[in-house]
Amino acid sequence: MKFSLKSSLLIGLFFIVPIIQAQDIEVITHELTKYEPVGTAEIILNFEIVNVSPDTQVVFEVRTINNLPANWTSSLCFGDLCFSPFTDSVATTQAFNTPAPGPGDTVETSLHFFTDMTSVATGYVQIQIGTLQHPEDRVILNLTGTTDPTLDVNEAGYLNSYYLAQNYPNPFNPATKISYKIDEPGFVQLKVYNVLGVEVKSLINEFKNSGEYSINFDASSLYSGVYFYTLSVNNFTQTRKMILEK
Repeated sequence: MKFSLKSSLLIGLFFIVPIIQAQDIEVITHELTKYEPVGTAEIILNFEIVNVSPDTQVVFEVRTINNLPANWTSSLCFGDLCFSPFTDSVATTQAFNTPAPGPGDTVETSLHFFTDMTSVATGYVQIQIGTLQHPEDRVILNLTGTTDPTLDVNEAGYLNSYYLAQNYPNPFNPATKISYKIDEPGFVQLKVYNVLGVEVKSLINEFKNSGEYSINFDASSLYSGVYFYTLSVNNFTQTRKMILEK
């Protein structure tokens, strides 16, 4: 695993690439969309997180959108250490084998798309980056990996027409927020299931116009454990996992 420390004086060397700043961090991006030919197994988009605060910071990344073609997966990575495709939240803590960056330090990080190596397709991932000291102040990266040479970078937003975001916080106790977007009006169902597939809560069961929505889920009456929530609207269905820790 690579973890590089750079003096804050060196930050200016990155003036040729976009820098996005929040209260405690700067995020240095190199490319938000990357094209690779069909047959490429892995598409990697690298970026760095720089601690510009005077304090050591626990930095977190949350994958809030993971809109991928069939048989594709994506992974969050710190240096050479990549996490399970099912891991939507990572942080610079001992649990993730990554030290918290001190003042002026840089965390090398990346998003990896793993393709099926056979088809022309495009994946879209959104990552929110922040610190535990100021978790509400986040940098949002919209990252696209594609094997489609005809895709215009400005057209990548179409992949975002329907999505079910990862709940935040996750793990949670006892409440969490679930966000989603629908491109066309339709009858929306958002339901929560336990690990046995038994429905434990119906959050939405009504017609809605196109747009972005969010809802708070209070799990006070449920036991600790893993749950799944599913969004169904028109011909779109997506399921995500969440963890209740009491």
